[in-house]
Amino acid sequence: MTKTVLLAAGGTGGHVFPAVSVAERLHEDGFRPVFVTDRRGYRIIHSSAPSFTIHRIMAASPYGSTASKRLAGMTQLGLGLLHSVAIMLWHRPAAVIGFGGYPSVAPVMLGHFMGRATLLHEQNAFFGRANRFLARFVQTIALSWAETANIPAEAVSKTALTGMPVREAFSKTGQQGYTPPGDGVVNLLIVGGSLGARVFGDTVPEAISRLPAALKDRLRVTHQVRQEQIKEVEQCYRNASVKAEIMPFITDMPRRMQAAHLVIGRAGASSVAELAASGRPAILVPFPQAMDDHQTANAETVVEAGGGWCIPETEMSAGSLAGRIASLLDEPSKLSKAARCMLNLEQHGAAEAISQRIRTIINGDSRS
Repeated sequence: MTKTVLLAAGGTGGHVFPAVSVAERLHEDGFRPVFVTDRRGYRIIHSSAPSFTIHRIMAASPYGSTASKRLAGMTQLGLGLLHSVAIMLWHRPAAVIGFGGYPSVAPVMLGHFMGRATLLHEQNAFFGRANRFLARFVQTIALSWAETANIPAEAVSKTALTGMPVREAFSKTGQQGYTPPGDGVVNLLIVGGSLGARVFGDTVPEAISRLPAALKDRLRVTHQVRQEQIKEVEQCYRNASVKAEIMPFITDMPRRMQAAHLVIGRAGASSVAELAASGRPAILVPFPQAMDDHQTANAETVVEAGGGWCIPETEMSAGSLAGRIASLLDEPSKLSKAARCMLNLEQHGAAEAISQRIRTIINGDSRS
């Protein structure tokens, strides 16, 4: 009989894409993956892995800035708990894997109290709040980074370095190598994260419009922005005579990454892992409101490895960004070196390692 594994993840690409990668591997290994997420996560999973069963539950942070927000968050978590009970009873999973974010809290807790195999995966270089709370309830904690900070002291013994799961297509791009831009077309990929980012629709197009005319003639831009910014951004590129393709969500990211000479994006954990697997140099702009500022920690890891450059959002202006883009594209050797360094950050076999650990826990060999 095929065993079911429940994968619970918050509603951003940083939580969802690693879960999708693990689900694909679990399916190959003979398990039946079932997702639990929120409304936002449902849209992402449905577009990237529509063949899997997906359940939506309510969830929100209980750490709101006001009493009413905290109450609303607790209420949504309570409703999500009730829905999760029904999901657990319906599917009777052999294991539950949490990938962070508040939608993972109820399923992982229930998995623990119902005696199921339980595992957490932490994507970031700074242990997240939901995972920090759940650490006491699980048997194994899989880490993406060797130097992960903020792990509860009592949970350190449960940790294992598996790396960040990414889709195989990104690794194939990395295996094919990086070709720096010559005198011809320069492909620039701009990604504001799975939820989009307004600053990427405001400052970045303005920066590109300030580049030298000869460079703009060579640019081919792929730019992800919020739906409500598409017309505005299209007009900006049109006025600057820059060829650009604008979209609210990139469904073929591996192909876009393969073509890119330089990437400008957030420093979410899955984004950084996809860059590492693909071996693509990047200018990273950490999301300043990210929980516990984990994106800055991710970006610092990349910078220290030599794989890219970090510009804090508060310091990013159209002029400074234009100068950085122009200087990098004028020195392809810098891009080639960064591409090699970025590729060194890839951690192979993460999805396989997590699938194997789940199999081991289910078989009763590694219960804590």
